[in-house]
Amino acid sequence: MPSPRRRGRAAAASVLTTALLCSVWTGGVAAAAPTPPPGAPGATTGSPAPRVVASVPAGGPVAVGKTQTAPVPPALYGKSDPSADGVYRQSLAILALASTDSTPAPTAIEWLLGQQCADGGFTAYRADPVAPCDADREDTVATATAIEALRALLTYDTRVARGIDWLRSKQLADGSFAAVPGPNAIGDPTATAAAISAIVTSGISPELLKSPQGRTPTDALKASQLRCTVPEPDRGAFVAAPGAPIDPLLTARSVLALGYGTQPAVPAPSIAVTPLVCPGAEPNRQAAAQGGAAWLIAKLKVGGNHLGEPTDFDATVAAVQALSATGHPAEAGAAVDWLAAGAKTMAGNDPVRLASLILAAVATNRTVTTFGGLDLPNLLEATGPATTPTPDMANQSNLIDGPEDHTLRDTVSAVIAVLLAATLILGMRRGRRED
Repeated sequence: MPSPRRRGRAAAASVLTTALLCSVWTGGVAAAAPTPPPGAPGATTGSPAPRVVASVPAGGPVAVGKTQTAPVPPALYGKSDPSADGVYRQSLAILALASTDSTPAPTAIEWLLGQQCADGGFTAYRADPVAPCDADREDTVATATAIEALRALLTYDTRVARGIDWLRSKQLADGSFAAVPGPNAIGDPTATAAAISAIVTSGISPELLKSPQGRTPTDALKASQLRCTVPEPDRGAFVAAPGAPIDPLLTARSVLALGYGTQPAVPAPSIAVTPLVCPGAEPNRQAAAQGGAAWLIAKLKVGGNHLGEPTDFDATVAAVQALSATGHPAEAGAAVDWLAAGAKTMAGNDPVRLASLILAAVATNRTVTTFGGLDLPNLLEATGPATTPTPDMANQSNLIDGPEDHTLRDTVSAVIAVLLAATLILGMRRGRRED
């Protein structure tokens, strides 16, 4: 019969062996990292699905290509065809939830990470994240919104930096950004405004991004503003191109960008409304932002605290963020209260609308769980995947953050495993000498 000492050593060895195996099971020691599933961080990125020629809410990506219905991935927020706006609406939903006490679903974050191309950009949607990306389909607004979402999660600095590098590489000679960059790309104010907000989110001043001609993104965006050559009621508004009609949504997004606001907007101290001065010199960035804000405020008053006839939901929620960020909390508050009064009718189960209402509520310090009698985060979560990991997810090395974000955890686990093994060996040798 083994001696008590031998039985003690055997028990100790069993405990240490179990601890070592537990460390290996949690990913601390591994001979080889598991192959990430399609769409996971570190997986090969792929080609986009054709995009729908359609209007995407709230200034989303510009769709190109013929109409095609794509299956909806289970990790996506919303059940409509994602071909035109999959990345945009996923990013907006994640951004909105991250701005509250809610936690975006791990699979939703994983899906978004898997949409990023090897060069750092995003297309509007990629049905196959395994094949290489088509660079001609990468989308500025989709990329910018994804950057804001990943930055809001506070975990993906490497991914954010890659996205910013992609944006910087696509800046045009006049300082602007195209909706879909390519050999014959033309600057687009909506894309430029989105790029500015994303760049600011990453902590970089847009004034440092100068083209070979010395033009910045804010220079390009200001060029789309109507000034002293138009009737006074139109001054301060923005247009997509010379001669195009005034675009309230573009105006709101431009005011946010030129005011260096981001999503969700951070309320700024209240200041006086300052329309553009005519005649006068070309306004600087701040004056252009305030001139646009003055136009929005005038239109909100005429419209009864909303923009458009009929109501332009997207422009109104964007105006709330823009006015909050540029020092007009009373006007932003009146508009958001109007939105709250009609939220039950306007929101539905549309993830873009629900996310937009959350961002508007956060920008004006409204309670998102009782906004217009609705629990907005709960409704938004209900349009997407489960918020807790599934049993299958637990078997992956790290579902949410990916290999690049867990160096410290893996290193500590590996060190502990090695120390346990060394203790086991030394204990067995000491026992032999005692016997």
